[in-house]
Amino acid sequence: MLAEVSANNAWLSVLTTFFPGLLLIYVYINLLKKSSQPFPLMLEEHLGCIGGRILGLVYILIFLIITSFYLRFFIEFLKITVLTDTPTSLIILLLLIPGTYAIRSGIEVLARISQVILVVFMPLSILLLMTAATEQPDLMNLMPVGFISIRNLSYAVYLNMWHFGNMMIILTLAYFSNDRHNIPQTLLQSIVTLVLYLSIAMAVSTITLGTALSSISTFPLFEIARSASFAGFIRNTEPLFVSIFMAGIFISVTTFWIMSCYSTQQIFRLKDYRFLAAPSAVIIGFGSVLISPNTFMVFSILQYAAPLIFGVFLIAIPVLLYILLLFKPGVKQEAGSGLQPPEVS
Repeated sequence: MLAEVSANNAWLSVLTTFFPGLLLIYVYINLLKKSSQPFPLMLEEHLGCIGGRILGLVYILIFLIITSFYLRFFIEFLKITVLTDTPTSLIILLLLIPGTYAIRSGIEVLARISQVILVVFMPLSILLLMTAATEQPDLMNLMPVGFISIRNLSYAVYLNMWHFGNMMIILTLAYFSNDRHNIPQTLLQSIVTLVLYLSIAMAVSTITLGTALSSISTFPLFEIARSASFAGFIRNTEPLFVSIFMAGIFISVTTFWIMSCYSTQQIFRLKDYRFLAAPSAVIIGFGSVLISPNTFMVFSILQYAAPLIFGVFLIAIPVLLYILLLFKPGVKQEAGSGLQPPEVS
């Protein structure tokens, strides 16, 4: 999508997104400072019981839709690339069963799994990019640098921003942290890493395939990994790419899945959220099948509907809530907020 919109300057559009990404982090941090309750209860804290609860119910549905869409996107990737003859139901079970176990084990277990995946697969993904960059690179594909209209650049930045909106989960997860003071630093490190990695990935795709092939390829990096070799002896790196993609999708699916379960617990004042893992797995599984009848519709959703849904609920509403708090009297940082432990007085 970025290659189609910004052509050879796709990598540059990712770098440009760093600055609005910083503003988005600033919004999330200030929402944490001014809220004594995690999301979605912070909606009731700032919008009132009725308005906050209604919006919280909407977010439960949105989190389920996002989870179902991520799962379906994962299914399409596997069916297009490596598991062409595998039944869709089996692929769904392979992801939902460990996801259910992770949610029933609690948020801390999911956090530990995420740490392990980051430590193990970040070096592997960098190795993949290095390998891909050696496959007949043509640096002239990046030229001319900066030759892009303001309209296309703005749309490309927005396409990146709705991905960055996934950081909204910090509005909930921050309240489970034992070191809340370092959350701003962690968010900054995350966006720097993400921007650098995505920009390098786009640059590698451009110099290897060119803008035309990158814009029409379903999974450009996978196509590069399938044919690339490094130092003459590292070949057939597509299993590495698939493993990295599977790990990332597992975290994406499970994170928004746990957000839907936790939001349901808070909105309906339940004692726990973990027992919701199994029934919600059924909803997500059926939702991933019903969300689209074919692959073409999946990518149409990714291009048209997903930017709107993510943009409104993960970016626009938090920004509007922050603006509201700027003009709401009596709102100040208190002990027990998202950036201060409860024992601070």
